[in-house]
Amino acid sequence: MTEAEKTKIWLDYTQEQLDYNYDQRALILNFQEYFDRYDADSKRARATTNCRLNVSYGPSKDETLDIFPTKKARAPIVVFIHGGAWTRQSKDVVSYPAEHFVPVGVNYVAINFGLVPAVSLDEQVRQARASIAWVYRNAASFGADPEQLYVVGHSSGAHVTGMTIVTDWDKEFGLPRNVIKGAMSYSGMYELEPVRLSARNEYLHLDAAAVDRNSSIRHIPSDGPPLIIGSGGREHEEFQRQSKVFAEAWRAAGLSCQEINLPGLNHFDVSFEFVDRKCPSMIAMLKLMGIQRP
Repeated sequence: MTEAEKTKIWLDYTQEQLDYNYDQRALILNFQEYFDRYDADSKRARATTNCRLNVSYGPSKDETLDIFPTKKARAPIVVFIHGGAWTRQSKDVVSYPAEHFVPVGVNYVAINFGLVPAVSLDEQVRQARASIAWVYRNAASFGADPEQLYVVGHSSGAHVTGMTIVTDWDKEFGLPRNVIKGAMSYSGMYELEPVRLSARNEYLHLDAAAVDRNSSIRHIPSDGPPLIIGSGGREHEEFQRQSKVFAEAWRAAGLSCQEINLPGLNHFDVSFEFVDRKCPSMIAMLKLMGIQRP
């Protein structure tokens, strides 16, 4: 083994080990089966659930969202931020959680945004924040309560979720600081320095300043919302560590955080299970929203 192969790049990881820990496809070889299921389940949800599709929230063609309203008046809203390593997927493959939220009286909104490298990570985060501001301002148009707005995200969408809950909504959007009343974030990254040091930076092109701007753990406010956070027991060590460390930092700031690890689940299993009404994380999310699970 060469000296370069022995060199620790991040914590106790060599370059090869770090690259592996940020490559979910290396761990789950049948990943395409999961992507096919995202697509099939989401098409079914759009076909069987009342929805308003491709609503514009910003100037670019990517700034659109889908609304799945519940029949209950002035009900809570969940804004879902999709994953895909910041570079792929869209709102069209995350319609399926609507089948779990809408029947229990929650308005479900799946947001779209520009993907890296067509846009920078900074711009992707900005668009996600803008979508939440739009939902807050336009909630009445689909019968929802803007004062009950929650955010949910998985994988790179969990990273973006982390960035939304540290947003200064007053300064950046002229909205109340507590726009987001709670969040659930699964299998995400909240400190991007190891991501910068990994092979992922070949397409992210992060420098030190971009890492600082986009690492939510570095910007935890004193008044952040309650958070449910976790990962799957069969995910890479780094993804589990990232969730644990962020949870510790959130609590250290005096904020509410509930950790739920899902044993036996890999990264792509988690994407289906954590928004299932039978799953502990979803049960916790409904409780956070004050909804009695059927």
